[in-house]
Amino acid sequence: MIRDHWDHLVYLEKRITELEARIEAKAEPYLEVIEQIDSIPGIERTSAVTIFAEVGPHVAEMFPSDAQFASWAGVCPGNNESAGKRRKSKTMQGNKHLKGALCQAAWANSRSSNRIGQFFRRIRKRRGDKKANVATAHLLIRILHALMREKRLYQEIDVSLGDETSKKNPLDRYVQYIQQLGYSVQLNPIQ
Repeated sequence: MIRDHWDHLVYLEKRITELEARIEAKAEPYLEVIEQIDSIPGIERTSAVTIFAEVGPHVAEMFPSDAQFASWAGVCPGNNESAGKRRKSKTMQGNKHLKGALCQAAWANSRSSNRIGQFFRRIRKRRGDKKANVATAHLLIRILHALMREKRLYQEIDVSLGDETSKKNPLDRYVQYIQQLGYSVQLNPIQ
């Protein structure tokens, strides 16, 4: 019985390598676009091919704005508002294969030191892991739309994303709370 299972495993591995070779042959004319997708941090070659297979080479022509592209993919934020009150809402259903690849790339960026990872951690502090994952997938699809529209590779930009303000905001809240209790507060840094 073990030999039968081993033979079946060998057969499946052989089929996987054949399918991967066929996928690479079909993707060869579009290597430039796949490289653009692959240049985004957190997206590996297999995910880049999966994303390309779902969206195709003409994203900018099919979706004039990144908001339409995000809505089609199913990673745009839900909107459940009535009479000025916002309620909890889920994301829309979209292309499940594209959404899965983007969410996987978002998780891959969760611990990285790039600006996408910083974005993930900033959202996670307020909203939790899963909402941060979908929000980061939304950021990734907006980046993807821009790269495919402008036909260029991803470049990391050095922009401060509020690391110093993340410490300042809670401190201001605490000082304001103490002042509301009727005390005056003077803050001095520790030497």
